[in-house]
Amino acid sequence: MTVSNEERSAEHAERDAAGVHGGSGRDAVTASNRTIAAGAKHGKIGGHGPRTEAQKAVAMVLAMTAGLSLILALFVSIAVNSGPNGIRLAVAGPAPAVEQIKAGVAQVGGAEAFEVSVVGDEAAARAALEDRSVDGAIVIGPNGPTLLTASAGSPAITQMLTTAAAHLGGQPTAGPAVVDVVPLPAGDARGVGLPSGSFPMIIAGLALGAGAALALRNRWLILGTVVGGAMTIAISFAGILSWMDVSGGHFWAEFSAISLTIAASALVVAGLVRLMGAAGVGIGALLLVIVGNPLSGIATSPRLLPGPWGEFGQWLPTGAGGTLLRTVAYFPEASVWTPLLVLLGWAVLGAAGVIFGRAKVGHTAVPAQGELAPAR
Repeated sequence: MTVSNEERSAEHAERDAAGVHGGSGRDAVTASNRTIAAGAKHGKIGGHGPRTEAQKAVAMVLAMTAGLSLILALFVSIAVNSGPNGIRLAVAGPAPAVEQIKAGVAQVGGAEAFEVSVVGDEAAARAALEDRSVDGAIVIGPNGPTLLTASAGSPAITQMLTTAAAHLGGQPTAGPAVVDVVPLPAGDARGVGLPSGSFPMIIAGLALGAGAALALRNRWLILGTVVGGAMTIAISFAGILSWMDVSGGHFWAEFSAISLTIAASALVVAGLVRLMGAAGVGIGALLLVIVGNPLSGIATSPRLLPGPWGEFGQWLPTGAGGTLLRTVAYFPEASVWTPLLVLLGWAVLGAAGVIFGRAKVGHTAVPAQGELAPAR
């Protein structure tokens, strides 16, 4: 079989082209290997080399130092500057005596310590204490002044008012008669039971929200778990407070307040997790516990914190929840709209985060029905 010259020429051309391409491929592989070796030598492969890790470590330490320093400054500032800040004091009596009381109170506590208002008589002063529109009252009667207090609202403020009233004349005296209009329950004479019981509400919300968002995938199931869990925990908490005689005897009102506080806190944490991933747990703890707890004024009163921190704390779930629980427990005549709306607002924001958040939190995706699992 004879091969023509044209066919021999075509075969030589194909061999030459294959040689050229093969050489180029080998050159490319060689260059790539050299690049990888250089990257490995300088620690830059995939952005996970020693230099990158060191940079991350330094950045983490600096960020933690800055954040914790701010928290330290906040704590120390609150501690050293705490004191009466806008304590609401009602005064009833003859005009000259009322003016004397106003001047004496300003002299004892300072211009910003007390907010003095005038009421018509002792009945009006008692009503103001029962609905929490004032923290204390001084009534000037025929037998001299009488100090009306509400120790259930704040034992610390009651003690402060008693001390201030004894010095109104400029010299320490026996002081006026003191009547506790809204006293603490017999089982909690020092007033420490309810504040101690308020903190676990926030821990319960933090744990419930984090657990639901990290363990469950379906957003509606997360919402249902949070609400149902909050109610279950609340009925246990309310029962314990009643059993230990530190509540005001209004079981269902206290149960509702605890339920809403836990649910709002849990929804906030769950929403943050759905939006930010596992880091949302840390942000939730920062909001509810590290910042929210000292600014809540649960242990003493928001009006004993330096302004405006006391007011700011009431706009956070921790402060609003503590105020709501104390109000429904001891002051059934008082309005609860402000803390109620604050908690509902946080609950709505948290629920929105749960519904619309799509952050990955370590769940293993479940194939849709009919979809084949990936081959192994």
